Amino acid sequence: MHAADRVSTRHPVSDRLIDLLGDLASLDAPDEAATAAPQLLERLAEDGGAAACQLDTALTHADDLQAPAFQTVASVGYSPEVSSHLRAELAPSPHGRRVLAATGGLRIDEDDPFHFRGSDHYREVLHPAGYDDGISIALRDPGARLVGLLHLSARSTRDFAPELVGALAPLGRAFARLTTVATCSSPDVTLPPEYAAVRLDAAGRATPVVGRAPLHAALDTELLGIVRSILGSGTRFATFLHQQAGRLVEVRVHCPSGRAATHQPCTVATRPAASTLGLTLRQLEVLTAVATGAGNREIADELCLTQRTVAAHVEAILARLDTPSRAGAAAKATAAGVLLPSADPESVRSLARVLGRPVT
Repeated sequence: MHAADRVSTRHPVSDRLIDLLGDLASLDAPDEAATAAPQLLERLAEDGGAAACQLDTALTHADDLQAPAFQTVASVGYSPEVSSHLRAELAPSPHGRRVLAATGGLRIDEDDPFHFRGSDHYREVLHPAGYDDGISIALRDPGARLVGLLHLSARSTRDFAPELVGALAPLGRAFARLTTVATCSSPDVTLPPEYAAVRLDAAGRATPVVGRAPLHAALDTELLGIVRSILGSGTRFATFLHQQAGRLVEVRVHCPSGRAATHQPCTVATRPAASTLGLTLRQLEVLTAVATGAGNREIADELCLTQRTVAAHVEAILARLDTPSRAGAAAKATAAGVLLPSADPESVRSLARVLGRPVT
């Protein structure tokens, strides 16, 4: 393998590659990015002289950052066996670690300074499949976080277009951006790596998100009811806590349109609850009701408590959150995403009431 960023860049980038870069830059929605990836890889292969291309995303929930796991976004030209090998076995190997450490990608060429042709990857997988040259690029976001790998393979060392090498750096950045968009990791979606995520269509059907773990909670009737109350409020982002099967989960909902309609596409993400601001589950229920503007009597009636007990909970909440008012406590809880809402729109713990708009 050869350090591709050391190769001369005297060859100008072709108009077709420039067009490809422009199309990569125009992708803004996760579904759009994931759907367009195979066609974009086909264009990259055709314009760059590659017989096969593959885009893998680093799994954002992988536990071992030193040995990242990958999921294939799109693969063009590779057999299932070669595709699986590139996704699962190359990165943890010594040659894979060289790829991850390189700033501009590594290439097999005639010189082969790292003796890649002597490796099991080449002798047992790539060469029998008919490939004699290849380029692998570690894709990183602007913060230098690994987001994926891009592989290109050619039948011979003469097949790669000369201008391809000069375009590797911008291509790497463009495909890194496509990967972050497809995984819902782009800035407009604001989902940190530790979140699992799915996309819901207007009917509430869930589609897995590339590079994301399965949700930490089942999308049952109660959770979907809360999600729909958020969509009906016209709020683009909302974070809350949800208890299911004896554990507390933090849930984020992102509605790209920002319009008020209970049935529309959105992204739902979860992670184990990181904080409750030091409050008990009962106190979180009381605080959620306080955030809707409910009085002690309403709260007591719904939670089957006495008004005196509710008042004691409210006093303890104000002390814990170091605020003198119910409004201040509600604001802190909403900002921290620790409300524990009910799916019932008539409940004093309805998130629609917290958000202050009626469900449509």
